[in-house]
Amino acid sequence: MQMEAADREPLNRYEDAVVRLMVNGARRKARAKDVRLISHPLLRALAESGTAHIYADTADIDELSALVVEGETSDAVYLYSEIDGNTTNQALFRKVFERYLDNEDGNNVASWLGHLRLEKPSLTREEATIALYSIINARLGLEVLNHFSAARPWNVSLELHTALARDPEAAASVGRCLSAAVPDSFVKVAFTPDHPQCFLIARDLERAGVPVNFTATFSARQVVAAAMLANPHRTNIFMGRLSQGLEAEMLGEHVLLQAQRQMRRLRRGFGVSTLNMAASVRRWQTIPLTAGCDAYTVPFAVLRDFLAQRVMDHEEIERRVEADYSAELGISGQVLGKLGLERIKRLWVVEPEFIEFLDELRNSREFATINGEGLFRRFDRAGFGDIFFAPTKPQWKELRESKLPNLDSPLAKLMPLDTLYSLLAIGDFVNFQEEMDRTIRDSIEKLFQW
Repeated sequence: MQMEAADREPLNRYEDAVVRLMVNGARRKARAKDVRLISHPLLRALAESGTAHIYADTADIDELSALVVEGETSDAVYLYSEIDGNTTNQALFRKVFERYLDNEDGNNVASWLGHLRLEKPSLTREEATIALYSIINARLGLEVLNHFSAARPWNVSLELHTALARDPEAAASVGRCLSAAVPDSFVKVAFTPDHPQCFLIARDLERAGVPVNFTATFSARQVVAAAMLANPHRTNIFMGRLSQGLEAEMLGEHVLLQAQRQMRRLRRGFGVSTLNMAASVRRWQTIPLTAGCDAYTVPFAVLRDFLAQRVMDHEEIERRVEADYSAELGISGQVLGKLGLERIKRLWVVEPEFIEFLDELRNSREFATINGEGLFRRFDRAGFGDIFFAPTKPQWKELRESKLPNLDSPLAKLMPLDTLYSLLAIGDFVNFQEEMDRTIRDSIEKLFQW
């Protein structure tokens, strides 16, 4: 997957400075032993069912070691070959961030800011905050990569700062920096219903040679739209939140497999190469229930439990992509009474007209220069504008209170469920981002005058 340098857009001087700060000083692990890849029977069975990638949803090196390292001898360390990547998360970012606040060897946010201002004296507070956050994010990815990439590629997913959702040019710049600094990385672009240009940000990064993991998606139609308009390397179904929020047993698994089948059709008929991932996996049973899905990103505890369980043998794991769980959704009667089954079905139903619209749009002359507002108008005229929603300030306040929907709130009646879930996810991301931004700004205010 790694892009050759010639495939990427060249960086400007300021971007070069950002990349140097991302790479220089990142902790590297010196390996005194050979690295040898072996196979885990359960993971091998999953791969044989059609799954191409298994990622751990953690950036904690100790947790990753517990999953990936089978053991070691005096001269070699043995790693499971099937686990080939990870997704950085916000809790781990916070731990790494603390390390760079007041580091006495000069490898800290204050010194980085000095370097950046030499290259760009007009640097604003917001630009500096985004750059510093991105530098730490890249270093977190590099630390993991340096531990586990031996003998095979290792995919690390790195987040874009949430403020970049409203600025495609700045998002492209930071995305190029992250990709240049961290080999085999994905840049995570979130689906933002309030900023339709998210599809264009993902499209333009991919065209610039930056692999994208399109995230914060909860329905088949959302990942179909991403695949058709941006063709990112990865899309996601946040399945655990779906089941938890609607008090269901198998809803997440059902939506995931329906989306997987849609993605397979797009790859066959529309030249799409996107792989779809199971995300927000809450229990180990989900893995065999959906075996054959393109990829998984699984939290440490869930993947550990899957590897340790003795309920299911590897010989019992078989391809489940064609499984239909519509009769086993287990949605509570209370939720059904509030929402109705037809509203819930929109999480997995994709109208043929929607795919026809997306294909026409992406092949239109307008699509090359369209902006976010124009994209919304095209969706709205075609009857699909409800995939987007721009909350008011009071609505955002409510959306940022929980990751899960309040089905009694008027908000739950204003938009489709997938749009609501995506906004809740964005609200959660923004809560964390603002906390980190305040800490970054406090640390640089003490040393620099703006």
